[in-house]
Amino acid sequence: MKILRLLTVLVIAALTFAACDDTTEGIGGSITNDIDNINITSAVFPVATKSMVSGAVLSRNNSGLIGKMKDPETGNYVKGDYMTQLSVLPTFSIDTLDYIKQANKGSIEADSCYLLVSYNASYGDTIAPMKVTAYEMTKPMAEDKEYYSDYDAFKEEVSENNQHWSSNYNLSNTSDVKNFKIYLNKKYEQDGKTYKNYGSYIMQTYAEHPEYFKTNFKFLHNVCPGFYIKNVGGTGNMAKIWNTELIFYWTRHKTIKAKDGVTDSIAVGIGYNRFDGTEEVLQLNKIENDTVKLKQLASQEKNCTYLKSPAGIFTEVTLPIEDIMKGHEKDTLNTATISFPRLNNENEDNPYNFATPSTILMVQKDSLQSFFEKSKLADSRTSYTTSYSSTGTYKNAYTFQNIANLVSAMYKNKGKGENWNKVVLVPVNIITTAQGHTTVISKINHDMSLASTRLKRGVITTDSNGKETSPIQIKVIYSKFKEKE
Repeated sequence: MKILRLLTVLVIAALTFAACDDTTEGIGGSITNDIDNINITSAVFPVATKSMVSGAVLSRNNSGLIGKMKDPETGNYVKGDYMTQLSVLPTFSIDTLDYIKQANKGSIEADSCYLLVSYNASYGDTIAPMKVTAYEMTKPMAEDKEYYSDYDAFKEEVSENNQHWSSNYNLSNTSDVKNFKIYLNKKYEQDGKTYKNYGSYIMQTYAEHPEYFKTNFKFLHNVCPGFYIKNVGGTGNMAKIWNTELIFYWTRHKTIKAKDGVTDSIAVGIGYNRFDGTEEVLQLNKIENDTVKLKQLASQEKNCTYLKSPAGIFTEVTLPIEDIMKGHEKDTLNTATISFPRLNNENEDNPYNFATPSTILMVQKDSLQSFFEKSKLADSRTSYTTSYSSTGTYKNAYTFQNIANLVSAMYKNKGKGENWNKVVLVPVNIITTAQGHTTVISKINHDMSLASTRLKRGVITTDSNGKETSPIQIKVIYSKFKEKE
């Protein structure tokens, strides 16, 4: 019987929720199920929102940004650099060293060496000329350290005096595989020894110490600590980097003995080796925003709030917890739905507009930092994720269908700290993995791509009937068993 009653409550609640619209008509109305003696009531409450500057965000990620451009919507400049390490496979080998020596008068040399920077998205004017410099890092990034988007690598891991290589590029590549190269072909010095290029350094180090190439730790600490990729010139575009590879080519000569012992021939071959920037090693984004402009945007008393990434602006939401629970302390809170409508860009046709954030996280304000530092996942109790919807009942909006658990948890902590009733909306990137036939969320990171949108701002005012209202509302459904007469 208890199971039947529970199912009845849920079915009636769902039907009641489906009947709700964007008006406040029927607030406080009820539906009674005479069979199970259950009262279902609904209500709508106004919600206040405002913009808040995000400040620096946890920046460990599997993608990077390089470049500099201006947000056409807000006028905010954003610049991206990144720091990446490289991974080595335990099976790595250069098994033709003798033949390489034969091709280079007894020396082990690389013909050419470069960083291949591959990107899967670009922003802005793709033909704008840009310049980038790759600095070899002094030491690897620390595994036990939290790196934020404002981290200054030049205080520890990098020096302007470190060996570096520059390259000019644009993002006009129209092929399926989009990339540009930073050549590392000038002379390289290490421990008092001069090498033809960086590839020659790698190859000769392998010949002397193959044990350095057995694990990522040994490789990073003894051979290549990584690279800091810095924008040093140009404004107008940015690239979202998904992989950075170190590639070096070499020539080998193999003597083919003739049967007559006289007319030996030389077989010439060309080969290469590579190291990838993978999830097994660290990558860090350095983001520079126009902080003055961001503060101006966040403080403006406009009809909107902002969601801006990377490390830009979040939206703070004050939930009317006390009002929701007043008179319903002993009721069951079945559903609590809240939607945040998006405002279209003022110039929707501008090809350089930043993308709309695809996914956002709702998390309690006091738990914002720890959520990412502890690599938490949305638990549908105190944190939730939702995606932008361009169609359906809640079109052009971000909608959280049921945050009842959060409302209840906040009410239990009523008055504990100044932010007890506040949550923050944060653009995020969700990483999934396959487990058998199921895809599960494995990680939630700050969205480090270029994205920006405006949301309707929740400003609480009084209507002509003297009731409080707001463009942002939370719709709730309660249930309780009727008391026996």
